[in-house]
Amino acid sequence: MNDTPLPITVLSGFTGAGKTTLVDALLANAEGLRIGAVTNGQTASGADRETTELPNGCMRVTLADGSMEALESAITWIAQQQRFDAIVVESSGVADPMTIAEHLAFGDDDDAALAGRAHLDTFVTVIDAATFARDYASSDSLAERGLAQASHDEEDGKTVVETLVEQIEFCDVIVINKMDLAGADEVEGVARILHGLNPRAIQLRAQSGDVRSTDVLDTGRFDFDATASAPGWLTILNGDEPTSDEPDASGVGHFVYRARRPFHPERLWNLLHREWPGVLRAKGFFWLATRSDVGGSLSQAGGTCRHGPAGVWWAAQDRSEWPTDDPELEAEIVAEWYGDPDDNSIGDRRQELVLIGLNLDTAAWQESFDACLLTDDEWALGPEAWQRFADPFPAWEVEEHDHDHDHDDHDHGPDCDCDEHPH
Repeated sequence: MNDTPLPITVLSGFTGAGKTTLVDALLANAEGLRIGAVTNGQTASGADRETTELPNGCMRVTLADGSMEALESAITWIAQQQRFDAIVVESSGVADPMTIAEHLAFGDDDDAALAGRAHLDTFVTVIDAATFARDYASSDSLAERGLAQASHDEEDGKTVVETLVEQIEFCDVIVINKMDLAGADEVEGVARILHGLNPRAIQLRAQSGDVRSTDVLDTGRFDFDATASAPGWLTILNGDEPTSDEPDASGVGHFVYRARRPFHPERLWNLLHREWPGVLRAKGFFWLATRSDVGGSLSQAGGTCRHGPAGVWWAAQDRSEWPTDDPELEAEIVAEWYGDPDDNSIGDRRQELVLIGLNLDTAAWQESFDACLLTDDEWALGPEAWQRFADPFPAWEVEEHDHDHDHDDHDHGPDCDCDEHPH
């Protein structure tokens, strides 16, 4: 009888990475662990749920319905059996692990379905060592790979690399799988890139999903805030990573661009539509001279780059609409403010972009972004004249009171009106 809340491990990974093989290996464990696994697939009987009991006390529950409601129901049912040591959830190949976490983060809510029965414990992402570099450099959409329907996303413009980034940046453990199909140098290169994208995640290397159960089950590593803050770009912006722009021994390094003058929209547009050799990930927000009320969001990964609205600057809001009951947010506004507290001409408006890449020429990137800033003569013209500058960016629509402090929490992707183009 197991009366303690069961630890849940969620396995993510792009289609073909080897999640099912890892589940099979865990279910066949020799440690005597009784595992209840939830997977998606067609059931032999055509029923919504099919249960397979294994001789070693483990069990597999196959769901024909990949909805969150079906998943939650299956987890609840397994927990109610009170005979298992852990639960493993195999997500679909295009699932966003953060979405799963948000749905299953039951916390201490007594009304939650799993309150006292189970809890999120570890998020694991499985990577195919042999195909990762190719997929990361690709600009293919999920639709072009025949995977859009499986994503349950109304927008079929989401790309393969965006899916990979979601899975890599939101996890506690990364399993670099299929090492036998990749050369040693290739595996090392993949490992270095993954560390740059998520320095917090523990890395394991495997063939055929063969890892120690204790490395992925009941690890206690999941914490929503910590896992959500794990992306390399975010740790750099938050000052949790070394500030040096010098690359490590693998050549993976980063560059942070900051400025307190707006970009000329046409010059920035041209820069964003150039090739960005060596850049693995770029993230942050920016200030366009023609749009001083709303900040822009930039998200680049591999062969995909998106930009769109990030939120309204506090400097563009009347002081009566500023928060008065949130000391942490008030302190954040003060820390981000430029110049006199009563001067709204700049305020919290700024350029703050992180680039992570291989052998980045930081001096060249500094020069490229600097060249997009307004010149002294353009700056002297003032905001009214800036509105007449050529602006090729698509129109931005933001919800009222959507402020830039939400930038770290929302990555504008195919579900918003952001523009997309390949690098």
